[in-house]
Amino acid sequence: MAFRERKSRKDVTLNVISLVDVLFLLLIFFMLTGTFKRAGELELRLPDSETSAPAGEGSEAHQVEVILTEEGTLLLDGVAIQFRELKGRLTGLRSASPQSQVMLKAEAGVDHGDVVRLLDIVREVGFPGVGIGTRIRPPGSDREP
Repeated sequence: MAFRERKSRKDVTLNVISLVDVLFLLLIFFMLTGTFKRAGELELRLPDSETSAPAGEGSEAHQVEVILTEEGTLLLDGVAIQFRELKGRLTGLRSASPQSQVMLKAEAGVDHGDVVRLLDIVREVGFPGVGIGTRIRPPGSDREP
């Protein structure tokens, strides 16, 4: 009997390294293109206004943001400060950028006296303009109690 010689088969292998590279590239792509909430962003409950208008384009380029929460936290451009430090910090910001304006965002439940106190400090420093942050409510909608 004559037997045929068997041909040796090559081992089939799957290159896993290239698959892992593609997986990491996809992961990086989705991480960079996904939307994330900004770190430290507050959910402010601003008062409603029917007559307020959105800020114009480019108006935020030279804007100092002062936020007062219902809990009494005062933030200047995202950094927590005390009321006694506000005037000095605003004076420094005013001297660094004389044309900048102040955007005051106070939550709906903040005491009126605290808002007036903030406005007085901003006027003393001498900023050319002060804006009050509100939520825009469509005309004719019912007011909240």
